[in-house]
Amino acid sequence: MLTRCFIPFLFLLVSCIAGQTHGRDLAEGLTEQDPSVALQNHDLRYGLWSGIGFMKNAIGQSCNAVLLDTRDRQNKTVGPAYVLTSGHCVYFSYGTASINQTVEASITFNYFHDTPAQHRKFRIKTAHWSSMVGTDLAVLELDAPLAALIAEGVMPLKLAAHQHTGEREVINVGSPTGFRQKGLRMSACKETATNSFVEHPGVFPGAMKNRCQDLQYGSSGSPMLDRGTNEITGIVSKVAAVIKKDILSNCLNTSACEAAKFNYSYPANDLHHCFVDGQFLNNTRDCQLKSVELVLEEPWKLNPYVHLQQGVNGLSIWPTWNIRFSVNDPYYRFKAVREVRECRSPSDYHNAVASTDGYINQAIGPALGAHVLCIIGIQNRSEPLTPALLHNVFTHSVFLTAPTPTPQISLSYNVNWDDQTTDFTHHYFYVDASERALCQDIDDVRYALANGGNPYQVSQLPITLCSYARNLAGQPSAVRTDVIEISRYLPSQQTVKPSPSLR
Repeated sequence: MLTRCFIPFLFLLVSCIAGQTHGRDLAEGLTEQDPSVALQNHDLRYGLWSGIGFMKNAIGQSCNAVLLDTRDRQNKTVGPAYVLTSGHCVYFSYGTASINQTVEASITFNYFHDTPAQHRKFRIKTAHWSSMVGTDLAVLELDAPLAALIAEGVMPLKLAAHQHTGEREVINVGSPTGFRQKGLRMSACKETATNSFVEHPGVFPGAMKNRCQDLQYGSSGSPMLDRGTNEITGIVSKVAAVIKKDILSNCLNTSACEAAKFNYSYPANDLHHCFVDGQFLNNTRDCQLKSVELVLEEPWKLNPYVHLQQGVNGLSIWPTWNIRFSVNDPYYRFKAVREVRECRSPSDYHNAVASTDGYINQAIGPALGAHVLCIIGIQNRSEPLTPALLHNVFTHSVFLTAPTPTPQISLSYNVNWDDQTTDFTHHYFYVDASERALCQDIDDVRYALANGGNPYQVSQLPITLCSYARNLAGQPSAVRTDVIEISRYLPSQQTVKPSPSLR
């Protein structure tokens, strides 16, 4: 008798919770500048987020995950319970996607700090898909059906139907570490697309960025939610608190410093194609997620910025991709595009190449700005590139800048830079008087901002002048080398423009 009365009551309660989103500001007035708020659910006010859980693996590492609403067209719970989290929370390997892996982990729902007696813990048994190939997402199956979780009062959330290209109001609900109250917290912010270039290692082009407060270690896998609809817009991958610790303490590159101030997430709206009648299927016409192992050779040498050089007779020298890799498919195809979304289009890919020769060295350009390299592994030369298959594409982006401005050096030994003919407005330099000086990369602490002319005495020569420049967006040029020597032939006040030294 108790069971017969209790189950309808729970479904009525779930329906009431679901209806609370209509006409309600889910962030309750929070702004982007406000600190996060610990959620208390003793009055069931935040039951709509009971499906956002605290996940822990067998060795104690923690992330967040969100229960997906996979009910069928008749709103029936006919399949297993699935959660969505970050790919790196399951298997941290850049350029790798795995399918059907056994997982030893658990997840705790109703994870509110004030109602520990209501926590509900479930075992995770399978990672159906875990990817760090152009994204950072994973779909995991629990050892329980979705109906059982709903009967326990755990509410699933829906994926957003479409990815926004502009700005939208969102909230983050998750359980970051570092707070006395162990449970879900909420913060609010605006979410925008990064488009085709992000100057931060490990962030794929096409990610979303935000400045929600208090995302910390442990926030990975937590959902970004539309502030109006409560739908999942993305899953958190990298957070500013962690990035800042690695970069901002000694940050000299202004555009990299700016990139380090954001949290990054990845949209997951296309995954709805993979759920058919409550089941996750990765081998249908509309969902072809597969295992990928694309390993870059010396990835630490990949510079986010590449530079147009000025050759002899004023001819331009274009940089090349110069990327060596291995891939687990017999063949691969590739193309370079300006917009990351074009990687999902089958047009303009080069003919298939045997994966024994994983090397791409085409020129980058000629247009300045962002360029994206798209690489997809295929089983045979004639395998069609369907939109579903291209969800497995690997992406890598760079930003092409103009040639480094030539400093104006006069025989009065005064160095100035000309800003009139380039987009570069801020110049950085240092001088090295050693006999075999080699100009170092822009991270060298000796680089200083040039303010006006810089005079040098004859007794100081010869010297090596090392310089680079930044445009208004803070993006750097290549490093330039010039050697200033005493002239034996020209009057001491005549201006000359020396050729770049190749020392």
